[in-house]
Amino acid sequence: MIEDNIKEYKDSLKLSEKEENTINQYEGYLKEFIEYANIESKEDITKEKLIEFKEYMQEKYKTNTINIKITVINAFITFIGLDSSYKLKHLKKQQKATLENVLTQTDYERLLRIAKVKNKKVMYYIMETLAETGIRISELEHITVEAVKKGETVFDSKGTVERKAFINKKLQKELLKYCKEEGIKTGIIFKSRNGNPLDSAYIYKEIQWIAGQARIKKSKAHPHSFRHLFAKNYLSKPGHNIADLKNILGHKNISTTEIYLQKSTRELKETLED
Repeated sequence: MIEDNIKEYKDSLKLSEKEENTINQYEGYLKEFIEYANIESKEDITKEKLIEFKEYMQEKYKTNTINIKITVINAFITFIGLDSSYKLKHLKKQQKATLENVLTQTDYERLLRIAKVKNKKVMYYIMETLAETGIRISELEHITVEAVKKGETVFDSKGTVERKAFINKKLQKELLKYCKEEGIKTGIIFKSRNGNPLDSAYIYKEIQWIAGQARIKKSKAHPHSFRHLFAKNYLSKPGHNIADLKNILGHKNISTTEIYLQKSTRELKETLED
């Protein structure tokens, strides 16, 4: 269990004579990651989940804070025996990690237009799926032909409460059309030639390329941005609330979900002009 690994890591920090407050702080950083990524054992840790968490932190924390957390996570990764390829890169000091670096609806629609013009058909439907469902990039493999026909997909959380992602009628129609055109009759929709789920790094690079063609800041264009856009759009609709959004996104703590209540500088200016 991952909790046992954290306890062992804390013991090692005590032996290296770290201050108690520092040890507790490090534990908090690690627990934030494992709760966000639904980690139960070290086998659940993937580079994709680590990258997603880094993207999430970029929306919530300042660069220095993110780099401290990355240092702790990287040290923990080494401690539990995962190789160096799992380690996250630190942010450059000039990178601004704020709520400003998120997609607007206009940005999203432009990305879709450019993907269509540049014949990036797979990426068009992947971006649409991420934005319409709020799922993480690592969860794309759960978007199957069967799930689309049903209008929902279920994530198995290893004995914990199951989480559902709903596929609205618009997206359902779009994906079924895509499957028909591509001859996909069953199983995972977004897959490689050998039938495996598409690599997250490949998807990230493709989104970055499309953003460059669309003249949208690349700092805005990453898989987690579509999840953020989904959440903002969800909360903008009458009758939708933060508690329901928490369940839809699969957050364990509502404090994680509350970031989507924040407004960017542009949005705050717009409220003053209403």
